[in-house]
Amino acid sequence: MPKGKLTYRRGDIYWVEMNPTVGAEVQKTRSCLILQNDTMNQYGEVTIVLPFRPSSKQAPYTVNVQAFLENGLDRERFLDVGQIRTVSYQRLLTRAGTLEIKYWQQIQQALNIVLGFD
Repeated sequence: MPKGKLTYRRGDIYWVEMNPTVGAEVQKTRSCLILQNDTMNQYGEVTIVLPFRPSSKQAPYTVNVQAFLENGLDRERFLDVGQIRTVSYQRLLTRAGTLEIKYWQQIQQALNIVLGFD
């Protein structure tokens, strides 16, 4: 448990063990974006993540992300905002990188669509 120590931050990309899953949930070990704010990451036992999926996809609830040294992705991938998920901190394996700031507005727009805030 983090116990007041901030070990992962919003915007970090971590490898996350997603199994076991049920139905159409994202499976396997995947790179995921930490979406939850840092106060909750510091004191909570869970965090909210968005999984990356292979390739790119054109849908209003996805954000295509190019691979760069900073983010640690191996190729272009897309954030599947429709698969937003709360996971235990124990599912976080290793840090891959940090998402570039230029994607955050698109993520917010996709979240608004998925959660119906717009």
